[in-house]
Amino acid sequence: MRSRLAWLPLMLLALGFTPGARTMEDRLRYDVYFLASDALEGRRTGSNGARVAADFVARRFAELGLEPAGDGHGWEQPFRFIGGVRAGTASRLTLRLPGGTHEATPAEFQPLPFSASGVAEGEVVFAGYGIHAPELGYDDYAGLDVKGKIVLLLRFSPDGDDPASRFQPYMTLRRKAADARQQGAAAVLFTTGPATAAAAAPVKLSFDASFADAGLPVLTVAPELANACFAHHGFTLVELQQGINERKEPASRPLGVTASLTAEVIQEHAVGVNILGLLPGRDEALRAEVVVVGAHYDHLGRGGEGSSSLAPDTTAIHNGADDNASGVAGMLEIARQLAAAPPRRSVLFAAFAGEELGLLGSQHLVQHLPFPREQVVAMINLDMIGRPGEGAALTLGGWGTASEWPEIVAAANNPTSLTLAPAKGGFGASDHSSFYGAGIPVLFFFTGAHEDYHRPSDDAPRLHYPAMARVVQLATAVVRETANRDGRPRYQQVVEEGGGERRGYRVRTGVIPEFGYEGPGFKIAAVRGGSPAERAGLKGGDVVVRFGTREVRNIYDYMYALGDHQPGESVTLLVERQGQTLEMAVTLEAGGGGGR
Repeated sequence: MRSRLAWLPLMLLALGFTPGARTMEDRLRYDVYFLASDALEGRRTGSNGARVAADFVARRFAELGLEPAGDGHGWEQPFRFIGGVRAGTASRLTLRLPGGTHEATPAEFQPLPFSASGVAEGEVVFAGYGIHAPELGYDDYAGLDVKGKIVLLLRFSPDGDDPASRFQPYMTLRRKAADARQQGAAAVLFTTGPATAAAAAPVKLSFDASFADAGLPVLTVAPELANACFAHHGFTLVELQQGINERKEPASRPLGVTASLTAEVIQEHAVGVNILGLLPGRDEALRAEVVVVGAHYDHLGRGGEGSSSLAPDTTAIHNGADDNASGVAGMLEIARQLAAAPPRRSVLFAAFAGEELGLLGSQHLVQHLPFPREQVVAMINLDMIGRPGEGAALTLGGWGTASEWPEIVAAANNPTSLTLAPAKGGFGASDHSSFYGAGIPVLFFFTGAHEDYHRPSDDAPRLHYPAMARVVQLATAVVRETANRDGRPRYQQVVEEGGGERRGYRVRTGVIPEFGYEGPGFKIAAVRGGSPAERAGLKGGDVVVRFGTREVRNIYDYMYALGDHQPGESVTLLVERQGQTLEMAVTLEAGGGGGR
């Protein structure tokens, strides 16, 4: 990879782009074209391309005269995360059928990526599509005892794989596995029913970027193997499935079959790297206070399922020119200008990895700052600043997190006269959220989403460099003023109306998840101001292990639990906090915002 990149700076020079170009616009263009080159293969965290991007940023920090602020007095702050999973060789499946025992071959079964590693043995029961939706008048588990048993389930629903079906919220394999575990099942076997449309996609074994398993073994089995479980019953699986589909009525039943299985799923850890550079302040009295300026440099790699690409069926390099080569280029320009005339306070420049995987890099930095957290004055985040549109050219998130922001921004915007769209809230789908959750004032520079967002078409020529330069000039002025003024911005919590669960959920609690958490349960990174969670006393760092009657093993279980309830209900959450187990009653509110 690095040898292939040796020619890239030469190519940029040939195109007229130089890192030391005279104009800001040309410098921004050079950095974006480098970071968004096909040669970096989408900069997915942990990849060779991301490694090259990290080296590029570290080299630029050194050239600008910043001081290394990473681990061991270097530029890098590495962190580990689960980058994928693979099936181990110990996986086994044995079916004891009426006609004899069958040892399944590797071609006939495979553990799913979210399966827990473990063993199970017991009776196999058929639970149809595995849909537990009493509110819809449909329940595959009604009258069926699955406690301690192995459940055989069909994919999709009685409506097939129709995304408009009323069963759509219950069709994901993770949801079905969670509901089976909630019913007491010991393991789950999934199969594609013989009556399913021939065009239905096969089970995909891609990693879904969740860091916690389903809490029980989950295997996918070949349709032929599932059919064998129905021998000697006087009917076939296809007949049973057709009846369910036509009548929209469950047909769950014991099968007179037993099974023993072993699932071995091996987590493969990878390493992401934040790049940290410090510009010491010139005022001895204020030098210990720090303004953080950040931008994530990672993107989606080659896309594909589980990558957050909005072209999930396409495997192609996602260059992420706006998201977020633009923000990194802007951060480097701010560093260049401030290094030429350092402000009174120190400035930490942070290029984050792992943002696209759930703010992993910024959460790691907040938890492992190179100085005490109380010394952080504010955090300025640049994410997608290269496509200002008509009307409001720039959204400024975090406007309400410090009372001083309107005054600081108004003065800084005089020379640029950008049309601004302030947004009060400090939480959002970018790295500033990690800092706001830690009680730090934030300001988020963002020029808006567009048709190329999270698609292979987000390429360097599509950015609007003159307008981007104006955004960066404003950001530079804001950082300089924040780092120079006598008083530091005063943190204030924003009561965010509409901040809650993602659209599609009936209820909200108002918590922000810690996406990188690898243990059992749902870990809270922060709590929204004025939310049901705050009123109940929930705090960042709490781990929810039960939500009402539903056991919570991971973030998916937490989201499914939201669907179990209605606005106005009071639900008891079982929470682990610093070695204690607490019961906390939360009164749920109507959902529909953008958190959980």
